[in-house]
Amino acid sequence: MKNHAPYLHVSPARKKAVLMIHGICSTPRHFDFLVSSLPEEVTVCALLLPGHGGKVKDFGSTSMKAWRAEVEEALCFLEKEHEELFVVGYSMGTLLALEALPRHPKVKGLLLLNPPFRPWVRWEMVKRSFRFTKGKVEAANSHEAACVKSIGGELTPGVMAYLRWLPRFLELLVLCRKARRSKQKLNIPCKGFLGKRDELVSMRSEKYLKRLPAEVRVSEEAGHFYYPEEDRDWMKNVLKELIGI
Repeated sequence: MKNHAPYLHVSPARKKAVLMIHGICSTPRHFDFLVSSLPEEVTVCALLLPGHGGKVKDFGSTSMKAWRAEVEEALCFLEKEHEELFVVGYSMGTLLALEALPRHPKVKGLLLLNPPFRPWVRWEMVKRSFRFTKGKVEAANSHEAACVKSIGGELTPGVMAYLRWLPRFLELLVLCRKARRSKQKLNIPCKGFLGKRDELVSMRSEKYLKRLPAEVRVSEEAGHFYYPEEDRDWMKNVLKELIGI
């Protein structure tokens, strides 16, 4: 999968389709390992939400409204041609998926990775963000390397260029609060994943996952961006299990 670009593989069978929705400031690259694990007979669509994967100013010029519209358009496109849909959401993408779900009965299973029902920011992530704006990356740190791959895009030196990002994060906080207050109950299989070393999501999010209800896996070593090999294998197997392949 190319960086900064959406991914779409349409199976001639057109029976089952998987939609992957990334998180804020992320790109479809976060799903590389899942995309490559799926067989040709499954349609796979990994979105690149507006404003992501490009220049700093692009992100500041987009909106939550545009992201919602992109998810809705993708779901409508896939359900017209396929019998069953499955959704993989990551971070903000999990909340966008849950929000859209009631309008799309063809969705038969969910895999929710690092859902930010209770967002928080570790000091480690704050320091990392400042280093990134200066072009500094600790490549030997597996969590940091995974963060760079997941985010992609073009970083600009200096903090001032990122002030226009603030409204996007405020919109995300509103979405998180809405998800916490939701009384939504799922009648389809749902698997959730959280990492105890998550730099941006509190473990308190687990109770909201279980309320859906979802079967939750908690990893001791995973962060918001980095997944150990055993966790990746679990995600691959669970996704195939949901799809029924």
